[in-house]
Amino acid sequence: MFLTWLMCISYFIGSYYITVVIFDRLKEKDQADLAQLESQLQDMSVNHIQALKQAV
Repeated sequence: MFLTWLMCISYFIGSYYITVVIFDRLKEKDQADLAQLESQLQDMSVNHIQALKQAV
């Protein structure tokens, strides 16, 4: 009986740990993707302003 309880507790702790690690990595990846998109948007706006200045 003790072994069963120990296995159940280990299972839940392991599942919780794996879930936390997966979501933490996804969050880091999302932040990196967001930073990349912001950089691309800034580059696009700078290029657009430069094109307008050259046109004038």
